Amino acid sequence: MTSSTLDARLALSLANTLLSGRYGVPLLRGRRIHLQRHRDSPDPTDLSGVRKWVRSAPRPTAVDLFCGAGGLTQGLVHAGFTVLVGADSDPLAVETYAANHVGLSYLGDLTDTSGILEQLGAWGVDSVDVVAGGVPCQPFSRAGRSKIRSLVTARARPLDDSRANLWQSFTGVVAVLRPKIVLLENVPDLAEWDEGGVLVGFCESLRSMGYETDARILQAFEHGVPQHRSRLFIVGVNPRLRFSWPQPSSKRQPTLWDAISDLPEVPGGQREERLPYDGPKTSLQRSLRRFVPPGERRWIHDHITRSVRLDDLEAFQLLPEGGTYDQLPASLQRYRTDIFTDKYKRLVREGLSRTITAHIAKDGYSYIHPTQHRTLSVREAARVQTFPDGFRFAGEPSHRYRQIGNAVPPLLAQAIGHALRLSLQARPRPQRDSASDFRSDLLAWHRASTRPHPWRVGHSPWHVLMAEMCLHRTRADQVGSIFGSLVQIAPTPRSMVEHAAEVRSALGRLGVRWRVENMLKVASTLVELHDEVVPDTLEGLLSLPGVGDYVASAVLCFGFGRTAILMDTNTERIATRTMGHTRSKRRWQLRLDLYRLAGSQGADAKFNFAMLDLGRLVCRAAEPRCLSCPVNHRCASFQPQAVQG
Repeated sequence: MTSSTLDARLALSLANTLLSGRYGVPLLRGRRIHLQRHRDSPDPTDLSGVRKWVRSAPRPTAVDLFCGAGGLTQGLVHAGFTVLVGADSDPLAVETYAANHVGLSYLGDLTDTSGILEQLGAWGVDSVDVVAGGVPCQPFSRAGRSKIRSLVTARARPLDDSRANLWQSFTGVVAVLRPKIVLLENVPDLAEWDEGGVLVGFCESLRSMGYETDARILQAFEHGVPQHRSRLFIVGVNPRLRFSWPQPSSKRQPTLWDAISDLPEVPGGQREERLPYDGPKTSLQRSLRRFVPPGERRWIHDHITRSVRLDDLEAFQLLPEGGTYDQLPASLQRYRTDIFTDKYKRLVREGLSRTITAHIAKDGYSYIHPTQHRTLSVREAARVQTFPDGFRFAGEPSHRYRQIGNAVPPLLAQAIGHALRLSLQARPRPQRDSASDFRSDLLAWHRASTRPHPWRVGHSPWHVLMAEMCLHRTRADQVGSIFGSLVQIAPTPRSMVEHAAEVRSALGRLGVRWRVENMLKVASTLVELHDEVVPDTLEGLLSLPGVGDYVASAVLCFGFGRTAILMDTNTERIATRTMGHTRSKRRWQLRLDLYRLAGSQGADAKFNFAMLDLGRLVCRAAEPRCLSCPVNHRCASFQPQAVQG
């Protein structure tokens, strides 16, 4: 042993001693598990053999990008798919994936698609039925965004998170393989970004490649997973395919105890990788033991646990089932109880587990065993995620926890996989775009029944911006009466600033003084910061004083000729009534509904003008004129008996 090696070991020993004193438990790194490639997988270096395997693989086929440990692949396989390739940039996750799945695995940086595409070509993977994947979710999750903000504030990372751009890598592979179906999964918070703007952007990129798209948040417990966990799925299908979302299971909702009650009792700090096992007790346990080899049926793997501090042990002993941190005596509380009310959480046997997340790799305080004074073991966490017992995870215990927490629950993936397979097997439907029917009927009515307002035709982005700011909480006919005068007084932002008194006089007739002052602030901002040029991006428009999502989108659409979804009381009312949703639906769902109603041509000026007028004249909040509605045949809320105004 060299002196440098000895010095390093002494330093590590001293650090562990000091940290053990601080934390009250010995900080011992768990055993690093090494896994070998699945014995039935082709040798990835034997290109001839791989191509032969790919050609003979049973259909339907898929590839899984950003596959992680392979929870999504596990579900797709159980739904009848052959997943040819799983790809990820995490070496341990790829090691886990390769050991548990028959197929090929790719380890590499997926921000640049050239590597993965070159490898797919070499393996002969030039087409598949499904391209699936879970783009890294940290940029879109509440926890991830909070962490990003703190790092940006501390100048430890840039403002832009490159992982949020991995979507482009995903679609780059889709563009080459041209699958019949595209499946993306992510955290539900992705749908909330920009009130659905990011989600619609994803859908639009798929639609530009010819796919019909939809998105839905699925609850894992409705598909046999014993935890509170929801995931967002975006599906893009060939227009000839029929796709229906999986329906919730009719079986009894599983509980935490259904998943883990058969596992042997162990203390905190249990590090034996293989323990004796008596056998399953519930149907869920039997299903998760189904593929364990005969020689391993009396054993359980990965049932290892974290060590428990002495003060934590005292706290755990005081917590009843369902107990939380704020119930502990003050002497045992190391954190603020007004913020960390559930820093400790003892799970309950006859209920769902809390969501298993990647944070479980750092501490397990939110996952205290319901009857034993310790946190969940690696195998228990895997059980809650519905990984089968024969599924092993590579790396040290913290690595295994992280892989489990990042994964799609296999049973949830299996449910969506069954829906995808049914779509592929169903009889092709006629090429008919129901959204285009809605659009064409709407526009035909609009051409025959309405007159354009003066600011809708032939005006600059500045004039459109003025008009849209005036229209806030004001009838269109009132704005129309003063719009011509306003254009003469303030043809440019600078002229508005220079003739502020005349602008106040002209706009005074609208009766809302704050709006006048806000418009003057916008004009000043454009003069001082933008050389009088109205920004032509959503972000730039939103940076102007008092300009919100609706006005910014209207300027992009009517002033710059872009497609943009307009969300106001009129368009939202039409969307909720047409789609049969309640007004309590999240705004991302409203935006997605409007996107779908606009059809393949998108929410352009013609569509948006027609929607605004339909809401104002026909689909009114009170006494809607349903019999006169040009799109009532598409409306889930159509009321033939409605009172006609």
